[in-house]
Amino acid sequence: MAIKEIPVGAYPLLRLALLLIAGIVLSNLTTTYISTAALLWVCFAWLILTIVLNTLRAASYYRQQASLLCYLILVVLFGFSHHRLSTQPEHADERLLKHFPADQLVFYGVVHSQRNTRSDNRLLTIQVDSVEIHALPMWLRPFTTEAFLQKPDSTLHIQTGTKIVFHGDLSLPDSPTNPNQFDYASFLASRNIYSRIFISEIIQVKQKKKDGFWTNQQLRLHNALGVIFNESNTGLARAILLGDRSGLSPDIRVQFSRAGLAHMMAVSGMHVGFILLPVWLVMPWFRRNLILRCIGLTIGAGVLFYYAGITGFSVSVSRASLMAFFMMVARLFHRPGTSINILGAAAFILLLHQPALLYDIGFQLSFSAVAVILTTLGPTRRLLPVKYRYGKMGALFQFLSVSILVQSGLFPILVYYFNEFSIAGPLSNSLAVPFIQCMFLWAFFCFFLYLFVPQAAAVLNVPGDYILTALSRYVNIAGNSPYSWLEVQLPGPLYFLIWFFLIALFASYSYPFLRWKMLCGLLLSIAVHSALITWESYSARPLRITFFDVGQADAVLIETPSGYNYLYDTGLWTPTFDSGERVLLPELKARGIHRLDGVILSHPHADHIGGILSLIHNIPIDTIYQSPATYDSRLYHNYMLKARQKNIPVRLLSSGEIIHTDPAVPMLVLSPDEHIRSSLLNDHSVVLMVLYGNTRILLTGDAEKEAERFLADRYRTFLRSDLLKVGHHGSKTSSTFPFMTYVSAEKAIVSLGFVNRHHHPDTEAIVRLNSVGVNPRYTSLEGAIIYHSYGKKIKYYPW
Repeated sequence: MAIKEIPVGAYPLLRLALLLIAGIVLSNLTTTYISTAALLWVCFAWLILTIVLNTLRAASYYRQQASLLCYLILVVLFGFSHHRLSTQPEHADERLLKHFPADQLVFYGVVHSQRNTRSDNRLLTIQVDSVEIHALPMWLRPFTTEAFLQKPDSTLHIQTGTKIVFHGDLSLPDSPTNPNQFDYASFLASRNIYSRIFISEIIQVKQKKKDGFWTNQQLRLHNALGVIFNESNTGLARAILLGDRSGLSPDIRVQFSRAGLAHMMAVSGMHVGFILLPVWLVMPWFRRNLILRCIGLTIGAGVLFYYAGITGFSVSVSRASLMAFFMMVARLFHRPGTSINILGAAAFILLLHQPALLYDIGFQLSFSAVAVILTTLGPTRRLLPVKYRYGKMGALFQFLSVSILVQSGLFPILVYYFNEFSIAGPLSNSLAVPFIQCMFLWAFFCFFLYLFVPQAAAVLNVPGDYILTALSRYVNIAGNSPYSWLEVQLPGPLYFLIWFFLIALFASYSYPFLRWKMLCGLLLSIAVHSALITWESYSARPLRITFFDVGQADAVLIETPSGYNYLYDTGLWTPTFDSGERVLLPELKARGIHRLDGVILSHPHADHIGGILSLIHNIPIDTIYQSPATYDSRLYHNYMLKARQKNIPVRLLSSGEIIHTDPAVPMLVLSPDEHIRSSLLNDHSVVLMVLYGNTRILLTGDAEKEAERFLADRYRTFLRSDLLKVGHHGSKTSSTFPFMTYVSAEKAIVSLGFVNRHHHPDTEAIVRLNSVGVNPRYTSLEGAIIYHSYGKKIKYYPW
């Protein structure tokens, strides 16, 4: 087929979806205020102009082009304004509730979904019907919220559809407080959730007498699967058949992802295809006349809508159901349509319903996967000789190709979101998918049998149980193998463009004119990317210092111009929070840091060594530097033991020593010292002076007044610094006058939690800082704080 036979207009719905996406992206990138009403007036004006020009279409070719341009701009403006309108907080009234304490709020609602967290707590999605406020009228504005229940009592039978009455603290989801942190607030907003509640007390739990239709159907299926499958396999069966992963632990979900089988737990085209199979087989019978066609379409649409409803109308099942519906229309009414155009129609409808879905990872993965299959499967099949192409060999080749194509096509998206890529995916899918398909069909047969003879269904489903047991064992082996997945970082945002042109070049191989366009785009993208890398390599690299937001704790990353990486303190550890696992490791992975040249632990309190165990387990560390002061805690003894087991040297520091790192960035140890007689562990913190060119950074750990007195007496004007990490989280026993006078820093950082039991920062300390001309920044207010130095001046770097 010549390229002239496939013009852009051949895919009008795809073009419409792409224009709508362009408007949504433009709205998201535009931070300046633009009146939505003004945009609607502009859209209306463009519409009138389009109509006028269309009436003059026969008069001039240029008027036709102007009319087309009006149409294109109109769709983009519509996408822009529609996104602006839809992103307005639909539940802004919830902001008022956060000002009331938990004991004055009683929430009434119904549990929509639930899942367990790694710490055996429970995360609930609750549709709140009303709120009883102390001494105020009943709040009757329904909203959906996410509720956190700590260590639920086993006697509380909370499940989907349960009506629950409880006390709780309502808060708004926090925006990311560290540069590469997952934007959980945006994720919740994509699900129309704008608040979170920490449940402090459950007053009443009872099953609703009349649940909603979908809730009843979900409960019915859940109960049936609980009977049909063995108890150990029920959670996995619900995940594969219904997309409900609440019964799976986070570790199992990670194993499935690393084995390349996470897509099995997201209802997709495969599931919808099997559900629609009986209708599809009898579809030719419905094509006899118009009435039968309408009946057949209604039946098929009903089946699709029902299955989408019981699976929660997820993005992937909504996409697959819409595409299946359009394909039924094409087959019943003899309306030929291309799969790519149908994909565009599905995207347009979903984005029209909820524009924020564009930034949902499920939307991106689902539509990208299908787009890759539709555009590359044909060229892949043509790699086979004609004599094998349409036989069994061709079918086997096509089956194996799909997994490889999808994994390859989604590579940049998976790496961007997870910094991991499964290399076992093609093998895992080749082994598992045929058995899962058989299990899927057999399970639904057993479900229909369950409606009449429940016990017989459980007996007949023994093969399905065996398949899930074998799958669990395989995933446990593959997911825990270090050879099944890779930690990868994208070299830059242009990599998305390079990957797009690479896939497009392969897909357009049979169309010479389009192929050369894609090749030119690929070469241009690679050239720009290479130029940027070359520019960065020749341009001066700064000393980069990041003060992470780790709550009431300290964690500072020092990245030197020559590529050395040091951590000064590792944040907080509590039974429910590990700074190493939750903050530091994700940040290091996102920055492409795969080893640490050193970890400097100022002193062995849990808010300074909290993340060290996670770091030791997950990333190579050359040396651990620490204060000679010891501390009798399990955390301290455990990390000392693990360091010995991993053969990581532990070096004790004292004043006068130098940590040899980047030759241009010496690190001078000013304290601890034997002359400090304080019995407080804080006063024996490692105080570090980082030098780069004419700039000086002073890190003080939790040093208090005795340590500061020693530093002031010994070093005096040598303490002069450009940037100071304020000691002991801004407590009143630190930042004393003599010490601060010698330091005379223009910039300072206080690392602390927004709400903490020590009531830091202390007013006296802040007054002393202000009196010497220091106006500090706070991680509790700004999140992570980053500074750059090129050797002459330290500058704040917004992220």
